[in-house]
Formats: sequence, C-alpha cells, structure tokens
Amino acid sequence: MKSSYRTRIRVLRLCSVFEPPPTALVGRGVKFDPIGGMQNHTAELTRALDRRGVVQTVLTTRPPTAPYFQRLGDHARVIRLGLPIRRFRQLYGPQAAIIAPILAARADVVHVHLGEDLAVLPVGAAAARFHRLPLVLTVHTSLRHTLAVSDLRSAVLKALGGQIERWGEQSAEAVLVITPRLSKLLISDGAAENRIHVIPPGVNPSLFEGPFEDPFSGVGRPRVLFVGRLAPRRA
Repeated sequence: MKSSYRTRIRVLRLCSVFEPPPTALVGRGVKFDPIGGMQNHTAELTRALDRRGVVQTVLTTRPPTAPYFQRLGDHARVIRLGLPIRRFRQLYGPQAAIIAPILAARADVVHVHLGEDLAVLPVGAAAARFHRLPLVLTVHTSLRHTLAVSDLRSAVLKALGGQIERWGEQSAEAVLVITPRLSKLLISDGAAENRIHVIPPGVNPSLFEGPFEDPFSGVGRPRVLFVGRLAPRRA
C-alpha cells in the first residue's frame, strides 16, 4: 500500500459506545456506561489501524464532558453525538442517520459494531448502501442468540433487535465475531459461512509486563479470579 493519503483505506466506524476521556469517568459520566469491552475494543482497534496508516472516522455517542470532536492518533477522528440523557443511547440515532451518509461519501468501507443498540446497524447499512460501499459488521452482543431476557427492555431488544441483527448478518459483506461458538450459531441461523470470520479480541502485551507483586499476599488459596467490570449483569 502506498503512503500517500489518497491511496490509504478510509473507514467509517459506527459504534454506540467508545472509549471516553478521563473526565467522563467521574461525576455524571459514571451513569452513562463509560467502561466496557466494546468501548475498549473499538478504541484499541482504531489505534491499531491508525498505526497502519488507515484513515478512520468514528461516529459514536457523547457522555458528559466528552468533546464533540476529537483527534485520535495521526489519521483518526472521533465525532460524538447525542443528548445528555441516559436512556435510548442518548437518542443519537436520528443525528447519526443524517451525518453518516455525509461521512460515508469519503469512505471506502463502513464498519458497524453491534451491541445493545437498535439504531447503529440500520444507520450504517443505509450509509453504505447509499454510496455502494461494503459493509462490515462486528457482533459484540448477539441480540438474537446470546442476550438474556431479564426485563421488558431486554425482551424488546431480543425480539426487535434480533431481527435487525439477522438481516444485517445476511446483508454485510463480512461479519466478524469474537468466539467460535457465536460463529456456529450464526451459520446455523442461515448466515453464509464464507462471510463469518472469528477474530478474538487482541491483547496489548505492554499492559502485562512484569514483574508484579502479589496484591493479595494475605489471602490464602485456592482463589477465584474474575476479570470484568462491576455491573449488575456481571453478578
């Protein structure tokens, strides 16, 4: 790949959540679900592709104190939308539906990250179709197959979102999943096997460079290690 700007791949990334700035991790920002696997995944993916010279625009929601516009690395920018409300993904969908097709005009591919959000896939697919661009879908939470129903909200997500997800998996040029189990579920549900790709989340080894001291030297064994955020759904 040549190094000039015009020959670099240009990606429009749509995700309902993205890594927030440190100021959004305290105060009101804590109520906006600021930390999670999808937030980390989308941010680290953007950084990794930026180091490879990929030009990226990320369209996402805006928790309190987060800037509307942010540069990330040398070739990426983050555009945040939405109202300062905790429900309905801050109603960023209508704004994204207007802005995404405009941004897609300068893209080569549209990459949608599917979590617990009903708007992101239709918005991304419409922008891709309008400009005849390939659509790549990463399924972080399968609303159809793995979302557990515990209340009215989750029931609606599974019923309506599951149908949207199935349509997207059959329409996208490539569908990325992070586990072989989900790959098998999607294929058994009618998704084309040659478009399903299992790509486990990456690991930044620099975060685990030792040596480390035992933080629980006073705790006996055996021990149980849990890795995850403190949230009701993890209980």
